Amino acid sequence: MLGLPAEFEQFHWMVDMVQNVELGLVVLDADYKVQVWNGFMTHHSGKQAHEAIGQSIFDLFPEIPKAWFMIKAKPVYNLGCRSFITWRQRPYLFKCRNVRPITQQAEFMYQNVTLNPMRTPTGEVKSLFLSIQDATAEAMIELKNQ
Repeated sequence: MLGLPAEFEQFHWMVDMVQNVELGLVVLDADYKVQVWNGFMTHHSGKQAHEAIGQSIFDLFPEIPKAWFMIKAKPVYNLGCRSFITWRQRPYLFKCRNVRPITQQAEFMYQNVTLNPMRTPTGEVKSLFLSIQDATAEAMIELKNQ
């Protein structure tokens, strides 16, 4: 019985971390529908979790080229390996406003994105999670020095 409160507390901490980490976290099912949408994504995209969850990522963000993104996701689902999108390949996956005061010279947030497999207890990959990193400061420095 003593383990239950500690497990509950750890679960609560995990949810709090996912919601407050300075990294976008999005879980997509095999149909590319949003299952998880964290606070970073709400803050930067302007879309609330209740608006995003259950929706196709392509309907929420029509700027994402569907065929291109599905090619990026294919090794995640088929091989269970990570896939990467850097701001140099494509400045952003999700068109989000730039909210950093130091880097306001950018009209949008440059992003580095990792597509990660999510395995079921049997080892199948039925979902993937995206981790979205704000790369605006890095991009601004590099683009300024070109």
